[in-house]
Amino acid sequence: MPDSLAALLYTEQRRILEAIRTTAEREAVPAYLVGGAVRDWLLNRRIDDLDFAVEGDAIAFAHTLTREQGGAVQPYERFRTATWFVWGQAVDIVTARSETYERPAALPRVAPATIRDDLLRRDFTVDALALALRDDRLIDVCDGQSDLHRRLIRALHPRSFVDDPTRIFRAARYAARLNFAVEEQTRAWIKRGLPYVRALSGERVKYDVELIFLEQHPPRALECLRRWGLFRALSIPIPEDTALEDRFTRIAHALSDDEWDIGALGLPREDLRRAAGWAALTYNLGQMSISRWIDWIPFTADVRDALVALGALSSLSPAGFHAPPSRQSALLNPFSGLTLWLGWLFERDPLKRQAMRAEWHVWRRVQTVTTGDTLKARGLPPGPRYRELLARLRDAWLDGKATTAADEERLLNEFLAEDQEPDTP
Repeated sequence: MPDSLAALLYTEQRRILEAIRTTAEREAVPAYLVGGAVRDWLLNRRIDDLDFAVEGDAIAFAHTLTREQGGAVQPYERFRTATWFVWGQAVDIVTARSETYERPAALPRVAPATIRDDLLRRDFTVDALALALRDDRLIDVCDGQSDLHRRLIRALHPRSFVDDPTRIFRAARYAARLNFAVEEQTRAWIKRGLPYVRALSGERVKYDVELIFLEQHPPRALECLRRWGLFRALSIPIPEDTALEDRFTRIAHALSDDEWDIGALGLPREDLRRAAGWAALTYNLGQMSISRWIDWIPFTADVRDALVALGALSSLSPAGFHAPPSRQSALLNPFSGLTLWLGWLFERDPLKRQAMRAEWHVWRRVQTVTTGDTLKARGLPPGPRYRELLARLRDAWLDGKATTAADEERLLNEFLAEDQEPDTP
């Protein structure tokens, strides 16, 4: 392997590369490091993922690797690709292939082919690059190195974004990440592809949009998509550029500090970033905006419900948050923790934000000493009165009228005494 490439890889990546090289030589299978890893090597950037192509059966090759090196394989029969999970890494290995599209936005039909054919079916010239593992020969069939020097994102052919409109999202993501310009002709081809974005499945769109959310600076890519007219073509409004910058800055800060107990939300940090990204696109833009996404994107139930509930949360009047804590808690109690966190991220009113945080961290955790068993022991027959009394006692704690068990006992006696008072004629 070139010394400059080795310097950009950490130990597990070097181990993977050498394992694949050794197995490919012994099995006489032409194998190549492809795509983003080669691009980032030439740019002297950190390499996050290693992707490989083989001229042969990638699934069989991955199983051979597993027998020799351990790990596990997830095969994808339709495209004859596999993911090899080993040493804490997920390594994609594809069968070098050609692709044909029966209609716009359809998944391609594939056929085994040479590495040259495989590079020609890729998204952009800067990714149509391969390093032959047998002799460290760089293969560049589309002059991608020149585009790297010119800092350009260039598509390979006029139908690129018609065949696969998800490439529009990837063009924005790569341009933002690499700080590259999108070539003029490619922008014209993107415009041709916009009418076909709606033909994509929600699952494919969700995947590519959420990859943008996981980038270091998501607003840059979203601003590209806005300039190119993608959201206008979908008739889905999103916040202005300055608002997006502010919202994603808030997300980054919230995930890196301790101001909110996000661990109690019960979701992995990356899932929270994804949920917050969708909320950043939809918060306070009206139910029409979120409903158009929800009708299309297959959200998990907790994220879908939180995004819908944000409409009601954002519409709560700030005047209600001048009331005592018990009244504020009653307003916020119907909302999930995820909904409250997302609202807290993007709400502008400081009192509402303060109340959302207090509801999650303090108010929701307040419990009375008195229980239903206590009321039964006091001779009160079971019924709706239990709920009313327990709610009044909890409100007393929230509003500072009860600070000790003795205070609660005194208030309970007063409330029960009310039941004994004769009705006034």
